[in-house]
Amino acid sequence: MWAAPKCSMAFAPLNSPDSCFSILPRAMMADSVVLLRHPRGTPDPYEHALAGEGATVQCTPVLAFDIDPPPTLSVLLNRAAAYGALVCTSPRAVQALRQALPPDHPLYAAWANKPTYVVGPRTAGAVSEWGGQPTGAEAGDAAALADRIVADAPGRLLFLSGNRRRDTLPRALVEAGQVFDEVEVYRTRLRSNITLPDPPAWLAFFSPSGIEAVRASGYALDAYACAAIGSTTAAALRDEGASVQAVAASPTPDALAAAIRDVQASGQSRPSSP
Repeated sequence: MWAAPKCSMAFAPLNSPDSCFSILPRAMMADSVVLLRHPRGTPDPYEHALAGEGATVQCTPVLAFDIDPPPTLSVLLNRAAAYGALVCTSPRAVQALRQALPPDHPLYAAWANKPTYVVGPRTAGAVSEWGGQPTGAEAGDAAALADRIVADAPGRLLFLSGNRRRDTLPRALVEAGQVFDEVEVYRTRLRSNITLPDPPAWLAFFSPSGIEAVRASGYALDAYACAAIGSTTAAALRDEGASVQAVAASPTPDALAAAIRDVQASGQSRPSSP
């Protein structure tokens, strides 16, 4: 004979696993969400958070990177004794370093044993994987890293950068009298051939570069619902005439998922067909 499931007489929260009833269930997303970013990890944490809400999610990179260290880099690396530390502010710079200084290189140990100043945990992790000594990841931004470098007084620096690097760090070093040699080891370029699903869909922007890539690829922003990872990106979208339906309260996967979920649950704004 079929028996009904037992229900505890204790007053468990109605939405808890111990309750036989559930009211006001979390709104589930039925829409497609495009994350305009390169996936980081398997799965990407933002993709994982949104898929957990029921959305169909895809990561679409908007930038491409060309790692192409110039001959100058080899020349300077051969002068290891003249430098006290390295500076690598992105994983791409570390990738160029790994290409130029593999473990079997005669000068690998000389450089790997020097401090490598970095911004953020991803670059620090890339330096560790190479076998180097990441320093300054906890600084959080370029200005704070510059203060750390000046305080450490490591001597002459070899700074590996990209073509779109910001001026904050080198300008602060120059103003503090810190000597360094900078070599551009990679180039960042905008993708102009990204593919997006047909509306209705959400586009989640992580930087103004995503806006440029969508425009350059021939898509109209107003055909999609737009979400931004923060206020700066939201402002850039509005400057382009786009309507921003959701803004994450903090730059985290859960905050972005919550922002989109709350908008859909309210019914106030949804992607619309062209």
